[in-house]
Amino acid sequence: MKTKYLAWVAAAVLLAGCDSSLDTNPTASIDAETALGNARGIELGLTGAYRGLQRSGLYNQELMVLPDLYADNLDFSGTYSTHQEISLRNVSAANAALSDAWSQSYAGINRVNNVLSAIPKVTDMSEAAKGQARGEGLFLRGLFYLNLVRYFGGVPLVTEPSTGVDESSFVSRASLQESYAFIEKDLEEAASLLSAARADGRATKGAANALLARAYLEEAKYTQARDKATAVIGSGTYQLVANYRDLFTSKNSSESIMEVQYSVNNSNSQAFWFFPQALGGRFGYTPSASLNSAFEAGDTRKAASIGTSGASRYGNKYFRVANGDDDVFVVRLAEMYLIRAEANAQIGADPATVRADINVIRRRAGLADLPTTVTSKQALLDAVLQERRVEFAMEGQRFFDLRRLGRAQAVLGITESRLLFPIPQGERDVNPNLAQNPGY
Repeated sequence: MKTKYLAWVAAAVLLAGCDSSLDTNPTASIDAETALGNARGIELGLTGAYRGLQRSGLYNQELMVLPDLYADNLDFSGTYSTHQEISLRNVSAANAALSDAWSQSYAGINRVNNVLSAIPKVTDMSEAAKGQARGEGLFLRGLFYLNLVRYFGGVPLVTEPSTGVDESSFVSRASLQESYAFIEKDLEEAASLLSAARADGRATKGAANALLARAYLEEAKYTQARDKATAVIGSGTYQLVANYRDLFTSKNSSESIMEVQYSVNNSNSQAFWFFPQALGGRFGYTPSASLNSAFEAGDTRKAASIGTSGASRYGNKYFRVANGDDDVFVVRLAEMYLIRAEANAQIGADPATVRADINVIRRRAGLADLPTTVTSKQALLDAVLQERRVEFAMEGQRFFDLRRLGRAQAVLGITESRLLFPIPQGERDVNPNLAQNPGY
């Protein structure tokens, strides 16, 4: 009886959510008979899983900040020691921001696992509806795990719901290769199940293929990365917006493949932490001088990314400081062009083909095409890295780009052991099977 009671409590908590991903009046809870037992319960369960992305350790704040703060795009300007450690690239295993990223990701994974486990037992859903729900769950699980793996390397792969702590909770870390294989399997199945139609804030076939392009690129599976990026670009579902700034002033634009939805009643901290105190913010970090000078003359992305207040620079992509309702990108179409360019450069494609994808992004920014003399693999990869830096500044990409292209140690002055973050010590204290990354 106690076990059944705890399971119900866990299910009720995970299902505390709202009627849809955009609802601003969340449902407090649902009873045991309803929880995950019917179509309504599955929808609420998925909503709870989507809401897991909105936490402070994930898209609410840290995922967009830590990779840029650890790299050379942001400087520390605040008071929180957790962020200061990141900026100094001297991170302890007790860092609270990393602990939040870990725990909140696994909380989201557990929500998804509960939903995936329940779907086959539901009787008031069509097979098509079950397939869509399963696809959304697999997409979310793949996304949670992809974020974890980029931070920490191989991680424990938990596939069954957990309602308490026992010996089965002490899962060892999988290898990096095993972790990526798991992510790719989830996302490939998700892509086969999900609708291709746009759905604001929800998983779609395009979003699954876009995440696969990102994952395959990280794994140096260049042909697969190229093909997935091409599938997204060629689908016709997404188009680059003409004005770069419109990506942030408008929500769910034609370029958005997926963004995490926020509202005045379900807000985030992005603008608050980027804006200076004179403009109502906390000013925890500031665009670096290096980033500021990285934009070419005439690049419209600079003013759309960096503002000035007195003598201070601040990030202004997220600007709704009063309401905190800036949406936050998970993935957008511009990344697909640059993934395809990088993958093609790595496999030795025609330099003109690589430059063409880079030039699509440069033209939108008001810049001239790359010179036709840019032909070597190294020069092409340098061009991709440059475009990614200024295109995705303050969107949580910079450190991963430097690491993937083998530049992190030289550019950031770090040792190989600092190419991954430490496994949170609090997690290791409760899980004796959780090995630490080397050097921590």
